[in-house]
Amino acid sequence: MSVRRLAAPEDLETPHPLPARSPVPQRITAVAVTTDLSRTAIATAAPWFREYTEVLVVADGAVTRLAVPDRRRVHDLLFDPDGSALTAMVSGNAIHRWVLDGTGERWPLGMPGSGGSRDLPLAQVAFGGRSFATANAFTQNVVVWDAQTRSVRQDIHATFKDLAYDDRVVGEGTVALSADGSRLAFSRPRRSFMTKDEGVVVLEISHVQENDGGQAIGDGAYAEHRTGISWVNGLAFRPDGAALAVVGARPDQTVATVVDLNDPADAPEPVVLPTDQRVDRINLRPVWCGAEPRLPIVDRNRVTVWNLTSGSTVLSVDVPGPRIAATLTPDGRTLVIASPDDGVYAHPLP
Repeated sequence: MSVRRLAAPEDLETPHPLPARSPVPQRITAVAVTTDLSRTAIATAAPWFREYTEVLVVADGAVTRLAVPDRRRVHDLLFDPDGSALTAMVSGNAIHRWVLDGTGERWPLGMPGSGGSRDLPLAQVAFGGRSFATANAFTQNVVVWDAQTRSVRQDIHATFKDLAYDDRVVGEGTVALSADGSRLAFSRPRRSFMTKDEGVVVLEISHVQENDGGQAIGDGAYAEHRTGISWVNGLAFRPDGAALAVVGARPDQTVATVVDLNDPADAPEPVVLPTDQRVDRINLRPVWCGAEPRLPIVDRNRVTVWNLTSGSTVLSVDVPGPRIAATLTPDGRTLVIASPDDGVYAHPLP
């Protein structure tokens, strides 16, 4: 397959710009795409209000504009596996979910807990089975939702509320669900800056029970795994759920590792990705392509797709500046780049 244009630059322009203001977006903050490229979602930030956001859904050449209330910035976008709905994690600890087939209904949700920060970028969404999970570093909570009913299946603050303060399990904004929805993974912040106790938590959520409020809460069986990565901002389960791709940052390095959940290493040594800039506090989305975990990273003027096992380059594409967003299709076989200047293009991967 050759390079394919999914949206033209004019498709991304704001239709009602302010007087003497350019209609071109200030930047693309997030992009999502379905496996068959039939739908593409692009979150744009306007040049006159940094926080003003539109989410555009492009399908068959038609553009649908989804308004995000309160000028909140979109940090992460993800389609349901069948492309029928779109979920966004936005600033201020908020979640928006649009049903794209039929009524186009928008569900405004919120992470359990109070408050929120407009400036905290690490806020992610993941899908698995009939559930989606959301995580936000401000509340250090991870929540698994039923995609049909909007009810909470798992809330880690509630799951671990009986643990002592020093043993508490909280999330740092990064999240993944296994393909069948039975396993949840999230990054855990260090308990002490004096010790190297960074890691990820893998929680079994296959067994659920009804609580007094009518919500299904998991039994809380979990394991913590060392990663050797100080700051984790990208996680992805292998399709069989038996391994976890982890990417993040150490001082002056972008690093990645794969954790075998059945036989984890005691002291893993991550692979160093030779990126131009250290990736830190930026949402990343690894994707498994067969047995190979892949990840696109935006550097100054190019997007590189990395093999996270070997640290080698799969594809590198020059881009016009850093105001763009990039993602892989769910099967890991296509790179999609969204730029205010060039529009949206799909690049096939070897």
